[in-house]
Amino acid sequence: MSVRAPSVVSSNAARLNAIVWFGVLGGPAAWAVQFLFAMQFALARCESPNARFQFPVHGISLALGVAGVVVALLAELAAVAVFRATVPDRGEHDAASITRGRLHFLAAVGMTVNPLTLTICAMVAVGVPLLSVCRQS
Repeated sequence: MSVRAPSVVSSNAARLNAIVWFGVLGGPAAWAVQFLFAMQFALARCESPNARFQFPVHGISLALGVAGVVVALLAELAAVAVFRATVPDRGEHDAASITRGRLHFLAAVGMTVNPLTLTICAMVAVGVPLLSVCRQS
């Protein structure tokens, strides 16, 4: 039984694979975390029967929004980097070309999704501090 060392191509593909998945899922995950934490802090602040949970909801929302924007920007940069690194070759149908094509497609998905999540995170970070705390709509 022979053991082969991983080639440079396979390690590069594995690295690009990890980066592209961050590029695709980083922005939506940042928005989901921002939404869930902000919602829980707001519920703890506004639904508390006593003054036990007096969280600074505006400050927390702003910090979560800035963190979400930073992660979404990093995910967008990761998607752009993989998109540029994996230009598919026309006419080749080997395994490496198929992997490059898949990575290229996923990077294009990340480049499409991340600006949307970036915008949502930025709008929440700007909008929530402008609203009054615990006011029913």
